[in-house]
Amino acid sequence: MSSVLSNTYLSLFSRVVLGVVFIIASIDKIVAPDAFAANVQAYELVPYALVNITALVIPWIELICGIFLLGGVRVQSCSAVLSALLLIFIIAMMTALVRELKIDCGCFGKEHASPVSWMRVLEDVGLFVLGAHLFFFATPPHLMDNVAAKS
Repeated sequence: MSSVLSNTYLSLFSRVVLGVVFIIASIDKIVAPDAFAANVQAYELVPYALVNITALVIPWIELICGIFLLGGVRVQSCSAVLSALLLIFIIAMMTALVRELKIDCGCFGKEHASPVSWMRVLEDVGLFVLGAHLFFFATPPHLMDNVAAKS
């Protein structure tokens, strides 16, 4: 089983999917931080004083980690960061669903608005599984981290 999970192509698939999703998700939030701040505020989980800084920082983390994953740089670190963000997003969406809030998930910015739903939670769980896979099993020889370490 370990050899299947450590497969180079499976790791590449996980890196590309997670990297592309987070790059795409970050762009609209970086371009329109005010709209993303409104999404963050709608969840009613972040103190009002921290809403703007949260809306400014999270998209850049998503973008940088997504680019790093595509490039094979710091894969374990970036997958850990993105998995932690996904866990936060999953918990936030679940609390919004339990509290019956009718809000936009804020996942891909205002241009691609979609309501919080159990389907969105499942999508994030799937992405979390990819991130966890990368954290625990991604060690193929083509990663830039391994190339730099050999120099």
